[in-house]
Amino acid sequence: MVSQQLNKKLDELEQWFKENPKLPEKIDRILLRRFFKCMYYDVEATKKLIELNFSIRNKNPHIFLDRDPDDEEVKAIREVVEMVPLPGLTPEGYKLLFFRLADTDPKKLNSATECKAFFMLGDCRFSATDIEETPTTQHETVNDVKTSDTNDTEAENVDDILEDNFISNGEVQICDISGYTLSHMARISFSLLRMYMTFLQEAYPVRLRSMHIINCPPFLNKMIAIVKPFIHEDVYKMIHFHTDGMESLFEYIPREMLPNEYGGNAGEIAELKKIWTDELKVKRDFLMDEKYWKMDQTQNSRRWYWF
Repeated sequence: MVSQQLNKKLDELEQWFKENPKLPEKIDRILLRRFFKCMYYDVEATKKLIELNFSIRNKNPHIFLDRDPDDEEVKAIREVVEMVPLPGLTPEGYKLLFFRLADTDPKKLNSATECKAFFMLGDCRFSATDIEETPTTQHETVNDVKTSDTNDTEAENVDDILEDNFISNGEVQICDISGYTLSHMARISFSLLRMYMTFLQEAYPVRLRSMHIINCPPFLNKMIAIVKPFIHEDVYKMIHFHTDGMESLFEYIPREMLPNEYGGNAGEIAELKKIWTDELKVKRDFLMDEKYWKMDQTQNSRRWYWF
């Protein structure tokens, strides 16, 4: 379990959340832990991030509120775009998220539905820890600061540690764009792209550590020209374009963590996809429960962050 000190801070944040009339009624405890870790356990910074997150959500209800993982359009987009969280964490403690097109017909790509499906998947996985909290992992993580010569007094201080070792230290995204064409790019709504990138860069409850673009086409520069205006300079520096095969990717990502189709042993993409499709069904009620996501608009009178 998390330390007593961390639980105390989370209790305070949860109470603040419930008493804030401009936020939803409830927040998932693990999601709250992610917000807190994302801001390096700074309470005030965490509050600002939470407010921004839910402000953007409620300004875009067609993406974040009016949603159902069993909706036919959402099911259809999952057959077009594969979004697969990969098992395990990198040596740095990062979670991997893999994207690719399963169907390359541009007419089947609906950017709004894709965006909705992506954030539903995020809310589904962010409401679970990245390392299962069992008695074994509790000993290996919370107590890993102890050494063989740690005395009893030092052992007691473990409860004062804020670090949450069951939550990843950030996220690395890998996107195979081999099937994308300029026709795909032409179907993207710029207002939607702007909102998506704002949320991902400024309101996401997980720190983006890097993005890796693989199987880049010859017209890569044209694709970059379309999306670059929406990307912060510091985030753009995190993007790695792998134009000469996969070997350069392995300098950043352990090969074994990739799907089997890409030379790893994380499993077949279809199998990994089914795991998360099933998990979305399990958490359907949670994802559709407005008490977790919808703000009271009658209370939302003050000016929120603009984007």
